[in-house]
Amino acid sequence: MSVAITVEHVSKRFSCGQRVRTLAESVIGAPRRWLERRNASGLKDHEFWALDDVSLCAMKGEMLGVVGKNGSGKSTLLKLLFRILRPDRGRVLAQGRVGGLIELGAGFHPYLSGRENVFINGAILGMAQREIRARYDSIVEFAGISEFMGMPVKNYSSGMYARLAFAIAAHAAPDVLLVDEVLAVGDTSFQLKCYDWMNRQRKKGTTVILVSHNMLHVSSADRVILLASGRVKRDGLPRDVIDCYQAEQLTLAAPEVATVCGNDGLPLATIERLEILDSAGRDVESLDHDVNLRFRLTYSCRDPIESPAFEISFFHEDPRYAVTIPNDYLFRVFSDKTFNGQLISGRGSVEVAVESLRLPIGKYRVKVILFRDRYTGPVFVWDGARRIEINRPAWGDGKALLEHRHLWAALRPDRNGS
Repeated sequence: MSVAITVEHVSKRFSCGQRVRTLAESVIGAPRRWLERRNASGLKDHEFWALDDVSLCAMKGEMLGVVGKNGSGKSTLLKLLFRILRPDRGRVLAQGRVGGLIELGAGFHPYLSGRENVFINGAILGMAQREIRARYDSIVEFAGISEFMGMPVKNYSSGMYARLAFAIAAHAAPDVLLVDEVLAVGDTSFQLKCYDWMNRQRKKGTTVILVSHNMLHVSSADRVILLASGRVKRDGLPRDVIDCYQAEQLTLAAPEVATVCGNDGLPLATIERLEILDSAGRDVESLDHDVNLRFRLTYSCRDPIESPAFEISFFHEDPRYAVTIPNDYLFRVFSDKTFNGQLISGRGSVEVAVESLRLPIGKYRVKVILFRDRYTGPVFVWDGARRIEINRPAWGDGKALLEHRHLWAALRPDRNGS
């Protein structure tokens, strides 16, 4: 495979100081700017490296995902690849035509119509006028906004911007396609249409560089890089890099606790600990397929709680997989009337046994709640009490989120021989 994109020791710096706005400021401040010294890393006091010694390559037909938190340098990297910016150090090489969407509405004139902007934006992407005229109807059909092509684009919604911009970029037939988060503003049907188009183009040899916070989309890449503080922290297979990125983000996500307090401002009750115990009584961080478990909650009540009820629920938060149920639970156990009429006080614990737990693979956040008067009022809510991972069974083929053992039988021809 031939190399489509090469980034060699690229660095790009920006200034976070006050901008020069007038000619007078420029003239008066010139001596001070000339006398400013750079430190050992090549920066002045008000400058920072958005990218610092970044090297990578992407092969023809490869899809490269780029992840990282906000400010890590993802968009700066795409702008360098698109030649909007020039590196302060190093060099960027791209084979063939480079196109894409790196900023919503970039290259559009707000007071011109959609039709006029097709010709302007197409020219920016390197298309000749005759190419644009030949592909105009197809561009409009792909975008799905034919009734709005005569309208000034300043009146477009963000979704209409994204539709038209992607349609133009797609018909520019780029050898390298750069896609930033702009597709996130489109509706689901158009996103599916765009990702399907990108997959088909990859098979034809188009290189795709995808920047996204949607790990489900990034996980479909051939390779993923993780940017942190302007440097490549990890470069490898999607699962490995996404796991590394997610582990970093989870350490920053503190559990959320809500309590009901008495007149003195102190909580009426708290859940001190949640234990997830396997059949051997060991507290576990990950679960195998089809296991028997016990959940043990240790509580402490400053005031007596009448008719308590306990709830434990799992929420899937593994961004590699599309498992979202907004109004329901993937797993929930609730004591309901079990302790109705009873009174708890002081410190104690309760347990619940769960048999043959089967859940989609991935990582989960655990939430626990203590209610009083059965479930009329929560006293203590602990969202993020634990995090647990459901492992893929060793006998699974890795193609399903929920694996099941199965056995095929041989076909028997019927007695008529047909």
